[in-house]
Amino acid sequence: MASGPTKEAVERTLVVDTLAQTKKFETLGLSRDQAENLAVYLSEQIVLDRMRLSEKFTAKVELEKSMLEQDARIGGFKAELIQKQDMHLATLQKDLDRQQNYLDKIRSEVRHEIDKLSASQRLDLNLEKGRMRDDLQQMRDKTIELEIKLDREVNDIRAGMEKAKNDIIKSTIAIMGTFSAIAFTITRLMATM
Repeated sequence: MASGPTKEAVERTLVVDTLAQTKKFETLGLSRDQAENLAVYLSEQIVLDRMRLSEKFTAKVELEKSMLEQDARIGGFKAELIQKQDMHLATLQKDLDRQQNYLDKIRSEVRHEIDKLSASQRLDLNLEKGRMRDDLQQMRDKTIELEIKLDREVNDIRAGMEKAKNDIIKSTIAIMGTFSAIAFTITRLMATM
């Protein structure tokens, strides 16, 4: 028989009808005292087992609460990461637009210069024909070099953007994996307690 705190716990959380159990035991051939003692003993064992199980395992409500907290933390982290990624992409897009505008300006200026030289060439065609062809060819070579250089810079920026995007995705996956591992470890620790 239980005594002290165990008896109080049994009386508080008694889930078995001991009177009905006693009557069943009496119909099976036990004396009244034996039936009562057996019913009380079984009730105590059920309550003690229930208490031991509740100490070893977490309640479903607590587990769900913990999972919701983890989901909320992960959601907040995802939102922050997406916001930072968007800001980074916006910055890269601004740089790309600025480079594109610069390229357009250079092209416009080069075209303007070519047009100016062509007009001048028509006026002085007989006297300066040979010299103007050389100057014009040099300008075209410079234009091509500038376009190639600017195209190369634009491609470098695009490659940088792709690399940064891939790095962010890798970091996100690694962090989500870490949070999952931490949540799994916490769940296991809670389960072993």
